[in-house]
Amino acid sequence: MKNNREACVAGVFYPRNKMELKKELTEAFNKVTNQKNYNDILGIISPHAGYSYSAGCAAHGYQALASKKIKTVVIIAPSHKFSGFDFSVGNYDQYVTPLGEILVNKEYVEMLLGYDKIKFYPEVHEVEHSLEVQLPLLQYLGKDCDLVPILLGAQTNENSKYLANILKDLFEDKLDEVAFIISSDLSHYHSVEKAKELDGLLMKYVKNLEIEKLEESYFQHQVEACGMGGILTMMHLAEQLGYNKVDNIKYAHSGEVSNDNSLVVGYLSTIFYK
Repeated sequence: MKNNREACVAGVFYPRNKMELKKELTEAFNKVTNQKNYNDILGIISPHAGYSYSAGCAAHGYQALASKKIKTVVIIAPSHKFSGFDFSVGNYDQYVTPLGEILVNKEYVEMLLGYDKIKFYPEVHEVEHSLEVQLPLLQYLGKDCDLVPILLGAQTNENSKYLANILKDLFEDKLDEVAFIISSDLSHYHSVEKAKELDGLLMKYVKNLEIEKLEESYFQHQVEACGMGGILTMMHLAEQLGYNKVDNIKYAHSGEVSNDNSLVVGYLSTIFYK
């Protein structure tokens, strides 16, 4: 019997019905305009809110990935409900969504479980939305790839460097067939003016690969991102592997959908490439 990770937020963050889900994703991807063609892609940052709010932004990043032949996708996402751990890798056979199944790459998962800080805590994965909401977007592209699912607990720069070093060692020789997806929303529950100020600073540091400035600003509460550990991991990885180009493809916020600009959440799609 297979050890599946069943969808836990279908019907909440995105439609449970397959046809309704495809329709919503089609509408999101149809809004992607003036898409630049990218080569030598390392990966993307993508939001993880409910699709009615963030899918339009997320589609820009995923559309940019469409040109890459991907055999394995590594998704790094934050844990919202559990703490007290460093990393948890999803040691399942496959992840299930209304659009079908994505096989877990057990070989890479077993390698990751060989590192001291990386464990498998099933309870962390069973209730977490931040990784799951990326999967239907990936499936919509029709990529026949397997998955390495990583959830972050303690989001520190030390842990970001630790994970980046491991991922470099595991995937440095396979970068033409691997993509990294960092799941993160940006600032939470500020006025739209304040959100744009905070998120604009983060986007500047990410664009310029200014790791130390981003880290310092984060711990001084000058920027916000629930998946900051993943963002820093991607920046360290890009620096180590020579992916020196970054485009912030699309920025959006929840007020654009709710029409309430008093307390918004920021969303970003960013791509790392050569």
